[in-house]
Amino acid sequence: MTKRVIVELRAPFGFSMESVRAMDVATVSGFEMDFEYKPVPVSPPAEIVRILEAANEETILLRGELDEEKEAEIKALPNVVNIWTDARIEPFGIDCKYNVAKGTIEDVAKYLGCDRLWEKGVKGKGIVIGICDTGVDESKVPAVIDGFSSNSMYPPGTDPGGHGSMCATDALGMCPEAKIYDLGILKSSMISGVISDAISAYQWAIERYKTDGTPHILSNSWGMYQKAWAPDYAENRDHPFNRKVVEAIDTGIIVTFAAGNCGSKCLPSNKCKLDVGPGKSIWGANGHPKVITVGAANILEEWIGYTSQGPAALDPNKPDFCAPSHFKGYTECDNGTSTANPVCAGVIGLLKSYDPTLTSDVIKDTLQKTVKDFCGSGWNPHTGYGMIQAEAAFNKIVSSSVSIAHPM
Repeated sequence: MTKRVIVELRAPFGFSMESVRAMDVATVSGFEMDFEYKPVPVSPPAEIVRILEAANEETILLRGELDEEKEAEIKALPNVVNIWTDARIEPFGIDCKYNVAKGTIEDVAKYLGCDRLWEKGVKGKGIVIGICDTGVDESKVPAVIDGFSSNSMYPPGTDPGGHGSMCATDALGMCPEAKIYDLGILKSSMISGVISDAISAYQWAIERYKTDGTPHILSNSWGMYQKAWAPDYAENRDHPFNRKVVEAIDTGIIVTFAAGNCGSKCLPSNKCKLDVGPGKSIWGANGHPKVITVGAANILEEWIGYTSQGPAALDPNKPDFCAPSHFKGYTECDNGTSTANPVCAGVIGLLKSYDPTLTSDVIKDTLQKTVKDFCGSGWNPHTGYGMIQAEAAFNKIVSSSVSIAHPM
């Protein structure tokens, strides 16, 4: 039986595609390498950092199909660091009342206080948000200015799935002067994808950020519904994509993830199978300690019961907070944590446009401390710390800036 995998290799710094083709793993029986996939450099596991430095080597990622009976033999090759599952990933966005809108996108902006920030001239000018999804249709979302695609048939600015255009619309509904990068990680089969494409998109974003400081935010409304799809990604911080996410954050990019739609108090997606509820519904990077993990509620301040619940596999205190979903926006009812996540990304865009020096940690802390908590005092596994509040977070940032500039 064969399976899709990501192979992590040691390679000389400044490797070429020709040198990769000559490596043992590229020609060994039992592994069919995808030569159309551009190898991606990745930060190495901590335990081999010094070994690589001494050898003037780095770690790179390839992908392909592996005969499971040959896995041990290929792992034993001298330049192979590890073999990882190329996890199946899909967008989030279904619930048991998917067609019941509680207000409009304008109502959401008013509820969060975004409209009052707009009156102050804070509208997201200069901000670029990367929508990592099925694509963004530039004919419907003209704010698209560039991007990455995992499918040459659907270049940046196209959206064969529709989900990404919804996410972009929801982000811009809070942050109207922002621009959009279409990072089409789910375009390879129009509505789903594999984690290796997400790795490539993140590498594109990191390289772009090092060139011109954009994107400021990467919004991710997708994930893995079941641990069984890839246990080594679901529960292991050392999976290459989890390391690549940390690279992006350490570079300066703010990363948000939807918690998921496998909660236990409402009909979850049937893709969740038995992975439902607390401790069994937030896998991999969606619950990484360094990302911002977003659950869902509505503007009537009702928790939406299909929202995946903490603890996450990689952090017990996830989600961080929630944001609005179930409103009329791109569709008659934009729904799921898929909607809540880009709403949060848009709010972050407003804050970042006011103060470009704000880091991911500062923004997360500020949003946590200014939430509206309608599910009890403190953190809980359903809504995190509570519902984000754009105006309250902005006022706290302004106050902190004043106190730093003019200590009492």
